[in-house]
Amino acid sequence: MSDTIIKQSLKVLDANKSLHNGYIVDEQGKEVPITTAMVRTVCHQLLKQCRNIKN
Repeated sequence: MSDTIIKQSLKVLDANKSLHNGYIVDEQGKEVPITTAMVRTVCHQLLKQCRNIKN
């Protein structure tokens, strides 16, 4: 997936401001909201892993 496609996808996600809340539970059992930044970070990590597998 090219960086251009990723950037275009992020613009679409940012433009779509529908509210969906998701939470994870930390070590102390507290709910922590899942942020857009968290999702982006994980997506970038997965993309890097996929590129490493291809090479």
